[in-house]
Amino acid sequence: MESNGRAGSRVVSHEDAMFRDICELLELDPESVEYLVIEDFEDVDYMMFEEFDEVEPEEAWKPEQRIIEIYYTDGTREEIEIELDSEIDEMLKRFLG
Repeated sequence: MESNGRAGSRVVSHEDAMFRDICELLELDPESVEYLVIEDFEDVDYMMFEEFDEVEPEEAWKPEQRIIEIYYTDGTREEIEIELDSEIDEMLKRFLG
């Protein structure tokens, strides 16, 4: 699956080849997870997040964490943050291509 309709995110579910690998990387039980929504910064225009009153006009805001929403089979939802450029983040980028 490509996206859930939100800009800059990617949905990964049981149908995706990398689903089990990503669950294992995040130490999740793949049987209890319905799908994941992973922030994908490839297509994000950081200028839209700029805080004009706090940041110099030349400085664009850059994210420090990737947010992953986990939707479980029991209907619950959890959100985790992964530090960008960490080992886990680098592995996620490899899985997502």
